[in-house]
Amino acid sequence: MAIEGVSPYLRYADADAALDWLERVLGFTDAIRWRDDSGRTFEADIHAGGTKIGVSGGKSSGQGKNALLIVHVDDVDAHFELVRAASGMELDAPEDQPYGPRTFTITDPWGYQWSFWQGEATPPQ
Repeated sequence: MAIEGVSPYLRYADADAALDWLERVLGFTDAIRWRDDSGRTFEADIHAGGTKIGVSGGKSSGQGKNALLIVHVDDVDAHFELVRAASGMELDAPEDQPYGPRTFTITDPWGYQWSFWQGEATPPQ
């Protein structure tokens, strides 16, 4: 028996608004939405590169409190400029971390923190 991976699954009170924000601001793609009779999304999948993220609507458990999601990118500075322009938010510029990667973080309107990384953490010597 082997572990094959982890799939993030996020709960938002308004999945449609969250999915729109994730696409527009963070650059995620290919949202597939399952809608109820009123047209609201109750279940969805969205992609961050090759990672599928599950999203549910109508329920929220703490609005993302204490959740940090790490997204690996090939150019963190370029991604920062795109996110800053799309969000209209004041963000701290990317920084080189003492444990290896270059990173920046944005908190979405629902409280989830998204940390963008270029490079990997390196083990202490």
